[in-house]
Amino acid sequence: MDSSHLAVIMGRRSPSPAATSRSSYGSSGSTENICIRVQEDGGVSESTPLLAATQRSNKSPTSSANSSSSSGNSILIKDCFNWQSVGFLVMCASALGLAAYLLWRQTQMPDFGYRLSLVEHEIWSDAELQGQGTLLDPINVIFTHTESTECREDCPEVLKNLQRSLLEELPYNFLITGDCQAFEVRGWQYESNFSRDLPGNSSLVMAFVGNFSRRAPSTCQLKTAQALILESLKRRKLQPEYQVYIAGSSTEALQQELSHWPHYAGHQKTK
Repeated sequence: MDSSHLAVIMGRRSPSPAATSRSSYGSSGSTENICIRVQEDGGVSESTPLLAATQRSNKSPTSSANSSSSSGNSILIKDCFNWQSVGFLVMCASALGLAAYLLWRQTQMPDFGYRLSLVEHEIWSDAELQGQGTLLDPINVIFTHTESTECREDCPEVLKNLQRSLLEELPYNFLITGDCQAFEVRGWQYESNFSRDLPGNSSLVMAFVGNFSRRAPSTCQLKTAQALILESLKRRKLQPEYQVYIAGSSTEALQQELSHWPHYAGHQKTK
């Protein structure tokens, strides 16, 4: 017998002559050997229906298990997809909320359409300022001019020459130069000591570098002054109900220019 097959041969014993005579049909010669052949690869011929049924019954639990596993994996994938969708929607909602808040904040402040170029005190000045002076809590804005040489180039050197003429730091919070920059003097931290006779106990004093008795500051200087006010409001260093004053002598051109500004309250003489 071939080694690749397993054969089971069932032989039917020849009946006795008596049994043969009693049989109304068939004979021993008509009875053939019955052969059932099962191949090693598990193939079943049509002549072995019982084995085919047995193999189908053996395969059915595996198929059920595979189907159950596939169904479980499908549910797990759907769950993961749903959670990812929820997370993405939450992120989008948070981003939209933040954008709406920032837009609302921007509309609460006036926009002068000008970028502020601010030079901090320690960059241009050698004077020691820390711990010297009264802390500033401004309720008004005061504009004046230095009545000195105007500068468009080398402005830090011009400002240092102004410092040398005094025994202490310049009596302003900010200086606005001809090159359209703002220089921090006492900043938002200390009072200016410009004049004790000015309105309010504490004011933010901004000075245009130069003499503006007959002509107004340039357009970019005026926009820098407006940007300083806006920055003060954004930093909460100035109250929204502030008023704008002009102080000092020979400020006619400056008064005429700033009289059209919001919150303008008039001119104040100093002693």
